[in-house]
Amino acid sequence: MIKVLVTISLLFTNIFCWAQDDIAKSAWISSPIKIDGDAQEWTHPLRYYDASTKLFFAFANDSKNLYLCFESNDEMNQMKIMRAGMKITLSAKGKDKLKASISYPMAQTTQPVPSTDANKESQRGGEQNMRANFLARNTMMEIKGFATKNGMIPINDNSGINASFNWDKTNKFIYEIAIPLKELFGDNYEIKDLTKEVTLGIEIKAVTKPSSGNGGGEHGFSGGGGGMGGRGGMGGRGGMHREGNSGSERNTEQTSADRTAMFEKGELKQKFVLATGK
Repeated sequence: MIKVLVTISLLFTNIFCWAQDDIAKSAWISSPIKIDGDAQEWTHPLRYYDASTKLFFAFANDSKNLYLCFESNDEMNQMKIMRAGMKITLSAKGKDKLKASISYPMAQTTQPVPSTDANKESQRGGEQNMRANFLARNTMMEIKGFATKNGMIPINDNSGINASFNWDKTNKFIYEIAIPLKELFGDNYEIKDLTKEVTLGIEIKAVTKPSSGNGGGEHGFSGGGGGMGGRGGMGGRGGMHREGNSGSERNTEQTSADRTAMFEKGELKQKFVLATGK
C-alpha cells in the first residue's frame, strides 16, 4: 500500500511540479486559436503548472502565430492578478536579441468592493458584476519590444497581438494571448529562428497592503465565493477537507496562507521551443 501511495505521489509531482530547468514544448496546431477567454480549443489539463504564480499554462503555435494560455482556479490568485496586474515577457538570445513584453491586465488603482457571507446569492451577483466591470475597464494593454508595435494598444489590436481574459462556468479564470511570429522575429524570420529556445517570464506583482481599519476585512479582502477548487488539491482553497475541527483548522490555515500570498510577488521563468510542424 505504501509503495502505491509513493507511486501516486511521484506521478502527481511529475505532472504538476514541472522543473523549470527543463525545456517545455509548444504544440503544433493546424487551425488558429480564437482569442476569446474560452479555453475549449486547448487540451486539458494544461500541460504545465507553476507553484509561485499558481498558474497552469501551455504553449501552441502554427506557422504564423504563437499562442499562450494561462488558467487559475485559485480565487485569491485571481484577485491578486486583477489588483496588481500581470506582466509576460518573451526573450531569446541570438544575433537579433528578442525581448518583448505584454502588461495585461494593468495594475488597478481602485479596490474591489468587499463581500460578506450574509447573502450568498447577492454575493455571487456582486462577484459577476465586479468581473464584468473589470473586463469593461481593461481593454488596453502595454507592449514593448515587438517588431512594429509598442506602447498602449487595444487587447484586440489589428497587429494580431491579442489578449483575452475571462472566467468559465466553474469560476476558473482563463487568459489567452496570440502573438504573430513576425512581431517576435521580424518579417524575414526563418525556420532556424523558430528552433531557438525562448524564455517565458511571468511576473505577478504583490498587492500593496492597505492601511488597517478600511472596513474591508483582513487586508481589505473578503474570503467569500467558494467552489473554486484546484486540480489535485492545488490552487489555493481547492481540495480542502471538511471534517470536524481538524478540517476547519486546515481551512483557516490555508486561507491565511492564501491571504499572505496576496502580498508576495509571484514569478516564473520557463524555457520553451516552438513546434515546426515536422
